[in-house]
Amino acid sequence: MNDLIQISLADRQALNAIDTLERNCFPGHCYPDFFFRQALDCWPNGFLVAKDEENNILGYLLASSSDDPSVVWILSIAVADSARGKGVGTKLISQFLTTLPQGVNQVNLTVAPDNPAKALYSRIGFVEIGFESDYFGDNEPRLLMSYHKSSDS
Repeated sequence: MNDLIQISLADRQALNAIDTLERNCFPGHCYPDFFFRQALDCWPNGFLVAKDEENNILGYLLASSSDDPSVVWILSIAVADSARGKGVGTKLISQFLTTLPQGVNQVNLTVAPDNPAKALYSRIGFVEIGFESDYFGDNEPRLLMSYHKSSDS
């Protein structure tokens, strides 16, 4: 399946599918639909979608700049249940990392300690650099993970 996955920048036509994917992946704790519309305007180069050969959205990655121009944050990665374990998340992150703007050498993200995606992030090169027990509120712990771009990338 990995060879059939196409990664591209998100566009307005993808927003409904992204919103549906978000609600399915993060029920009760998801971004609202209008956030994605604004994200498209704010961070168009950090908003990627993965599509299958029939143009169905299999996943998305959303990243933003930070107050430090050398650091970006991955705000969210979502992959459809039917596409998990098939390389979609790896391909989204790899594409994002290969297109980092010049001067960006660090990518941060947070992940729930029990989320299986933590293993994916580690395989790609993210390392744990912190922990917050109430990152998103009471009993919402997150690990802070960071990827450092090598100087030869």
